[in-house]
Amino acid sequence: MASLASAWVAHAAEELAPGPSAARRRFHGMLHGVLQDLARPARLLVAAFGLAVGVMLAGPVAGATSQVALGLLLAGIGLETLVVVGSPLLLGRAERRLAREVVAASAEIASGAVAPVPAIGRVVRRRVVDLPWWLPGRGAGPGRAALTVLTAVGDGPARRVAALVPADLGLRGVGVPAVLLLHPHRRDVAVLDDRVTGAQLAAVDADPRWRTEALPTDRTVVGGYLALVLAFAAGTAAGTAVGTAVATGLSTLVVLATGVG
Repeated sequence: MASLASAWVAHAAEELAPGPSAARRRFHGMLHGVLQDLARPARLLVAAFGLAVGVMLAGPVAGATSQVALGLLLAGIGLETLVVVGSPLLLGRAERRLAREVVAASAEIASGAVAPVPAIGRVVRRRVVDLPWWLPGRGAGPGRAALTVLTAVGDGPARRVAALVPADLGLRGVGVPAVLLLHPHRRDVAVLDDRVTGAQLAAVDADPRWRTEALPTDRTVVGGYLALVLAFAAGTAAGTAVGTAVATGLSTLVVLATGVG
């Protein structure tokens, strides 16, 4: 088992072999708090949707000619398509970066390079990935794992963390209790402690902090739904204003070109 753990730690080190120091700092900067605060990217995404909608509405609002209105409609649809296609690609890249970060940070815990901080947790969601995993009881294992997001409650404020666990482990339902070992420096990363008993898990589930702590939710992570509505409204207003200006200019050019008026 020790040799397997050593091989897994080596694999993790190779997976995230550091490049130039500046690039490494940018990498960790992009990952910092990725599970804690998605307000800015969420608002930008919603505002981009609103911008496209505003461009599509600009033709009728400006009373533009049918040709100009059709052009704005197609431009809005094109922008909407870019947002719809680009968003999953960007989110997929962020998820892969987070997964690699979890692999590297878990390897630091497995090798004893850092001393983890114990905490209790509850499952939020999971996704099966082809990455190695490590648990203090079962040791290291290759192959399919579940990248699991959990709410962690410990000495500090409650936060969300990600852990790689065996895909066949029964940690599937939302709210399933768990005992965690938090990485002391990388706030998004934890390791599942599989050495606990059923009684300990029952105690975790009954812990009063689940009712008294301010727990992160999907709403708080994106900065609140009202902020998203306002971002959409602002994007729509901006798109309408820009589209109206373009429609007015193009309509004027069309009139001048045709010699009407």
